[in-house]
Amino acid sequence: MAWIRTIEESEATGGVKEHYDELKKEWGFIPNIRKVHSIKPELMRELLSFTHVVTRGGTSLGRVREEMLAVTISALLKCKY
Repeated sequence: MAWIRTIEESEATGGVKEHYDELKKEWGFIPNIRKVHSIKPELMRELLSFTHVVTRGGTSLGRVREEMLAVTISALLKCKY
């Protein structure tokens, strides 16, 4: 749970709702780490774009290598995500 104010799914409108709907479709839920960005929809949009480039096959490394790097770094940092 975030310690800062976030927009809950039931309160979301506009771009935040669209983002939440996309996350819900892809993941089945809305991760708290994404809700943290809900009070700044423009930041949320840019973060999604950045994430897709880095972990969705947007580099010359390819999707599998990108995902392996992301998992390895997350494990080293003891990140739950």
